[in-house]
Amino acid sequence: MTGDGMEVLVTAVVGDLVSRSVSFFVDKLYRHKVSRGEDLQCLQRLLQRIETVVLEAEGRHITNQAMLRQLQMLREGMYRGYYLVDAIKHRINDEVGDHSFSFPKQRQTKRLCFSTRTFTMAFQGEDKEEVGKMLGSLQSIIDDMKEFVVFLKGYPHIYRQPYSQHLVLDKCIFGRQAEIERIINFLLKEPLGAESLAVLPIIGPARVGKSTLVEHVCYNERVRGFFSSIVFCTGNDIGSKNFSDLSHSGVIKHRSCVAHERSLIIIEFLEDGYLEEENWRRLYSSRSCLPHGSKIIVTSRSERFMEVGTTQPLMLNFLPHEAFWYFFKVIAFGSTNPEEHPFLVSAAMEMAAFVEGCFAGAHFVASLFRANLCTQFWRAFLRHHRDMVKKHVILFGENPHALLQKNRNVYIRGNLGDEFFLASGYKTCPKNDVPRIMLLDVVTGIAKTHGKFEVLVWRSSIPPYHEYVFSCEPQAQQHMTLKRKRSWNRGV
Repeated sequence: MTGDGMEVLVTAVVGDLVSRSVSFFVDKLYRHKVSRGEDLQCLQRLLQRIETVVLEAEGRHITNQAMLRQLQMLREGMYRGYYLVDAIKHRINDEVGDHSFSFPKQRQTKRLCFSTRTFTMAFQGEDKEEVGKMLGSLQSIIDDMKEFVVFLKGYPHIYRQPYSQHLVLDKCIFGRQAEIERIINFLLKEPLGAESLAVLPIIGPARVGKSTLVEHVCYNERVRGFFSSIVFCTGNDIGSKNFSDLSHSGVIKHRSCVAHERSLIIIEFLEDGYLEEENWRRLYSSRSCLPHGSKIIVTSRSERFMEVGTTQPLMLNFLPHEAFWYFFKVIAFGSTNPEEHPFLVSAAMEMAAFVEGCFAGAHFVASLFRANLCTQFWRAFLRHHRDMVKKHVILFGENPHALLQKNRNVYIRGNLGDEFFLASGYKTCPKNDVPRIMLLDVVTGIAKTHGKFEVLVWRSSIPPYHEYVFSCEPQAQQHMTLKRKRSWNRGV
């Protein structure tokens, strides 16, 4: 064979090998994508089955503690599953951009990163494995819930109008059903001895929802039908008083005539105040002046108050980020299908991570989404938001959310960046019928403001119906620039 013939033969063989290799690679890649797509579809179907059972259970009055714990397991599995699906389907892509910065809660998770490159790399080799693990976990949950569904039919329905899910979540305490039922069981349980006075400590960090949880329980019909009076007081009210004094001097939440006279006294310690052991012994020794069957609830941020309890304390923590994302997604998109707005889901994941743990912030941002389901608006909003976060980190060393958690002043932007306001005095206050300027209107430029003013962040629609308010003052952009230069000179 001539040299030219040999060259042609080698070229043909090499070409064929390359062609086969490319075909094999493409076929393998195609099969991988199809397999992953089928796994995601299977996962979504399982999640829909679990969500159907969860929604049905939440519409029934369940009192069995074991079933409540199983319901909580179903919820947690559903939250984790939906979070994983959304994280894979709606990756933070080039449309959203690279916007890595410090978030309010530094949680280590490999499922969601907020940098385009990091996010993509994290999922290239792990998404299929993660989906497989989630499928196995949820399948075992479904196998175990057959008896749960059977027993569920024996509990009565809770009457409510056929609201959309986002309206239901707006009317209840999200993620606290098991805690509510535990408190109610404690309150309705008959005392063991004639001299005993049961005390339940509820411990948790600031703004975790202790007061809201207790207030919600106090509105429960079973509780109001069991106690003749419900009295609220703070740790500052105790002084040298006894229980009889507290039951008459505190804020009366409920008073009625029932078959057996009983009192429920709620003592709220607003700060990490220290209750001296001697004072508590003196107060507790006056328990004989309370009607038999009376109960005490103590709420505090400090774990020191665990010692005053006669039963295991209830420890409250912030919701897991998967549960918070489920809540935020529902209230942000309302009756709109998020699948129709993939870019907005990515934007929502960023904002949910930023306000995580703050229900007032979640409701404000969610209202902004429902009012502006527009890609162009959210491109501009995210751009201004990231810029403001960077400015706060430079000026104060922390992002705005972390500063608000410490009751520190922050800057907010009005009219999508044309105006600056110094927001201070973040506070909760009783519901006020006087119209207030809404933060939503300030941010979008609808409201026209002059001088100092108060702005309403969010008005809760559940007890105790608190309003979350800022005091705002206009700031010149030059003032922020000057302050930034001073911060740099100090080495910030």
